[in-house]
Amino acid sequence: MMSALCFVGSAKAQETSDPQKETVIVDEFTRTTAVPSYLTEGIRANVIEGFVSKGRFHVVDALTNDALKALSAKRVAEDNVDASNVMNSESEAVYKSLGAKYLIKGKVTDRTVTREKDVLSDSYSWYSKISLSLTVYNILDGSTVASKNIQLTGVNSDSSEKADMNAVEDAKKEMRSFVDANFKFKTFIEMIESADKKKGAKELYIVGGNEMGIKKGQVFKVYYVKQIGSRTTNQEIGALKADEVMDGLTKCNVTKGGVEINDIFNSEGRDKLVIESAGNTREKVGGFFGF
Repeated sequence: MMSALCFVGSAKAQETSDPQKETVIVDEFTRTTAVPSYLTEGIRANVIEGFVSKGRFHVVDALTNDALKALSAKRVAEDNVDASNVMNSESEAVYKSLGAKYLIKGKVTDRTVTREKDVLSDSYSWYSKISLSLTVYNILDGSTVASKNIQLTGVNSDSSEKADMNAVEDAKKEMRSFVDANFKFKTFIEMIESADKKKGAKELYIVGGNEMGIKKGQVFKVYYVKQIGSRTTNQEIGALKADEVMDGLTKCNVTKGGVEINDIFNSEGRDKLVIESAGNTREKVGGFFGF
């Protein structure tokens, strides 16, 4: 088994309820005067697309939801947004009434456009750089889940406007890694389909399929939930690759750790194994899919 351990809290039984879609609210984005409103709107739309395309979120748009629009109308524009002014009794009640767990705030802080010469081709191109600050809050307790400053870039030989729009499109790529890094999909093994003495588990089924946005070729890490004294650890022991995606289930090939997975599943039960998305989805035919 791998030696890396991650402590996850005091000892308790691992929950194996079916994974559920989580509700996220994407709030109105703020901007500085250096950034035109249409660019901010385009970036925000791509942030929303990042969550929607994952397939396992209910996304609430604060600009179209009536309750959130009314809340926004009462709010004074914030220069500096943090947990202390995001969450108050009124906003918390509205967020929770929508069943939301996460609030996404964004601010587009800077934009620069330059025209530069390519020394190899002896031609000029427009370069756009736009700075985006994203913060995710846990609505249940107001804590900050994630915060990242993202540099969006776009290049075009025809015009600065097209370079700007390419920078806006760059938000789609950046959201792939942001969502994968901060919103891990977690599930468990339903059953082992095939195994042998030498390689252990070879094929198995995990809970969650089309309805959770799983794609053929998607890879997962397998963790052993191990108790050490009063603490619980997650120890990485293996890896899976989705082979057949169905409604509610996904058949996976075991690419690493088959012996450990088989032994733990049969001796200690599925509660001791956590499956987590590894943020890398590939199709056997058709290329790369980041979401």
